[in-house]
Amino acid sequence: MGTNWQSLYIFVSMDAYSPPGFYVEKYRKALLNVEAKWQPSWNGMLEKMQLAGEWIFLGTGKSGYIGRKLAATARSLGKKALFILPSEGFHGDLGQFSSDSLAFFISKSGSSEEHIQLAEWLMAKGVSSIGLLGNTQGKLSAKLSLVLDCSVSEEADSLNLAPSCSTMLALIAGECLIFSWADSNGFSYSDFSAFHPGGQLGKNWNLKVKQVMHPLDSVARLLPSNTMRQVLISMTEKPLGIACVEERGVLVGIITEGDVRRALVNGVSLESAQANEIMNPQPITCGPDAFLGAAIQTMESDLQKRSALPVVNSSNQLLGVIRIHDAY
Repeated sequence: MGTNWQSLYIFVSMDAYSPPGFYVEKYRKALLNVEAKWQPSWNGMLEKMQLAGEWIFLGTGKSGYIGRKLAATARSLGKKALFILPSEGFHGDLGQFSSDSLAFFISKSGSSEEHIQLAEWLMAKGVSSIGLLGNTQGKLSAKLSLVLDCSVSEEADSLNLAPSCSTMLALIAGECLIFSWADSNGFSYSDFSAFHPGGQLGKNWNLKVKQVMHPLDSVARLLPSNTMRQVLISMTEKPLGIACVEERGVLVGIITEGDVRRALVNGVSLESAQANEIMNPQPITCGPDAFLGAAIQTMESDLQKRSALPVVNSSNQLLGVIRIHDAY
């Protein structure tokens, strides 16, 4: 008689599941004191990275996925980089290596035969090799110029088998090296945008604020002495969510829709209250040549989110307004 699967119910107690903190704690422990372990080899590895024209990342299994990610990170920062499976090195991929290459070996055991054979071949050809290793005492370590200790006391799974804490540590070690290299070379927003021209990311770091801002003729502009009624009329006619208060051509404050609502709730008179009584006299602004991404970061700040920013020149004269909606 066959099993009626539709009537088979499996009850699992939610108490049997381990909470996220059980696993997060293992990852956290893997990161303790890594700075001290990495410091002795850090500068030497960065020097080799600086001298190499191309970085080649090598890894097998889960370490291979880390190698692919590191190569992608390097390319996103403009560095020529690729990933090769060590096992395929002796089947046609050795031609990728040159005296200008730097090989990154990523391995938990540090004892895989294909890694060791490839490291020996590279050594004989004079190609520099470094490693992100979970075992710095293995045979592979002896074949490399420098290594970062990526060993962990345990993996995140309860059986202590699945590469998890070890792969995380190798990824962090590799990306920290790459970012340190980029910082030392003065990598800038402009450099980053050159390698990310598409999508929102490309828009953020290719476009300037002046290219997307609303010009003065579409901005609600007021004098400090204008009444609340005039403020409301101006903001209704030019609905950008912000009014700019100027005095002799210089921005002296802003009024947002939130400021207006709060003023009305507090009983402020539409006829007698003036703009300078409810305005923010120290508004955050941005310049016309700022990148769009920088303006977005300012508007989406965790400290105080803003829907719009006045755009001013070096003399604090109003040039326009940029809204968060214009950025996306």
